[in-house]
Amino acid sequence: MVGQALLGGMVPPELVALGINVLNYAMFAGGVLIKLPQIVAILRTKTVKGMSETSLATEFLACLSLCAYNLLMGHPFKTWGEMALIGAQCAVQTILFWVYTKDKLSVAPRALVVLLVAAITAVLWLGFLPRALYPALGLTQTALGSFARVPQIILNFRQKHTGNQSIITWGLSLAGNTVRIITTFASVDDFVALAGYLVAFVLNGTLVTQILLFRANTEEALKRKD
Repeated sequence: MVGQALLGGMVPPELVALGINVLNYAMFAGGVLIKLPQIVAILRTKTVKGMSETSLATEFLACLSLCAYNLLMGHPFKTWGEMALIGAQCAVQTILFWVYTKDKLSVAPRALVVLLVAAITAVLWLGFLPRALYPALGLTQTALGSFARVPQIILNFRQKHTGNQSIITWGLSLAGNTVRIITTFASVDDFVALAGYLVAFVLNGTLVTQILLFRANTEEALKRKD
């Protein structure tokens, strides 16, 4: 690997490999916990104020497409497996949004989307996607990841608070992006995968900045919860 070779010129290869493995498995531990603070906050307050359904759903789809891309490309599970754990937690958050939102939701279109996603997943799992389209699948994750966070970022700026958004969740996400930029560069010669982590790093950094910037407003907004 290009990245590992460059690092190997400065550090003994054995230490490089050990360091990368430690980072990979640390990502799994972080993946288990990354969304739990938000889930606990929702269950405790029974509110999804300040959260965007669009962001939650598209982040789940981004995780799903990233997992599918890496699986099809044959990349080692240890270099992306935490995204499967995060995707599962995103699905839980989306369901909790449907349960606790005060807005009236239409069931039919949401059920249709769930069935469509299941069908597309089956098509990918069965290997019907031409290999020439694999990069497009990888870029889909980047586009969806951006689409997932941008509405939340815009909503935060408009309402001047971040609701139940957790500094722990997004801080861990930002740290995870940093680690994945390093491990992807060192372990996988794949610019598509690397680009996805770079874009996510910028967006997650913006969310962390908003949480810190609007902290006082957020506390006041949650006190006014209906």
